[in-house]
Amino acid sequence: MAQLQSPRTGNPAVDPKSPWKITLRDWDWSYGYKSSPSAWRRLLARARQGDPEAEWEVAERYADGSKDLRGNILVKRSTARATPWFRRAAEHGSVPAQNTLGVLLSSGKSAGKNVEEALRWFKKAFRAGEQAAAQNIAITYRENGDFKSAVQWLQKAVRAGDGDAYVQLGIHYYWGKGVSSNPKAAVRCFRAAIKAKNISGAGRDDAFFFLGIAYQEGRGVSRSTLNAKKFLKQANVDGDHPPARAMLETLRPARSAKRLRNPQHPRATSPAGAA
Repeated sequence: MAQLQSPRTGNPAVDPKSPWKITLRDWDWSYGYKSSPSAWRRLLARARQGDPEAEWEVAERYADGSKDLRGNILVKRSTARATPWFRRAAEHGSVPAQNTLGVLLSSGKSAGKNVEEALRWFKKAFRAGEQAAAQNIAITYRENGDFKSAVQWLQKAVRAGDGDAYVQLGIHYYWGKGVSSNPKAAVRCFRAAIKAKNISGAGRDDAFFFLGIAYQEGRGVSRSTLNAKKFLKQANVDGDHPPARAMLETLRPARSAKRLRNPQHPRATSPAGAA
């Protein structure tokens, strides 16, 4: 599929070929669950009897790992062991499991990559009310080069009330990926994301970041270094947004060279032995 060319940018923090990479983060939810051994055995028993909710919880514990109440590892992390449980739960009607199974299939992690099946599970979850599935569908299309379908599903995600999808949609508008470049529409998306109730903290930070980029470049808004700094500082308010920090460094005024002392200056030190 022919792709629309994105505008050039002199911004070193963003790759115009895939500007959404800024929003990718390595989340580590390792061993966030805690449980007693007896509670874990009861959960496993329920799951083995075909309880979809229990199957989902078992899958989650294998995916993230679990510790006992003393902090010792109770369930070792294993995507390979989690995947069959996600599939069982999905087949038995667990909507969150359907969405997660789609993620595993689209990425190929342990489940074997199968984009068509991933999309089927995502769409099933979305029809059942899983809001996050629409953005996952969009990202799956995008990762496979279908930017136009990605935009269409991001628009559906936005209509469903997904605040994070506003950021992704804004990126597509700003750089013209799968849609005609429209910086003003992009800025509206970023502003809507900032005000959205249903948005992650990281998504809100990214919205501030891209607004800062828009003001720094003067696209979709009047160019303003002052506003660019304001939004970039907000993006990095917790010190956890490296691209925003890097952009702020580029916007710092060059430090003036220290004034050289003039021997004739009244405050200059007199040479030793001078009268």
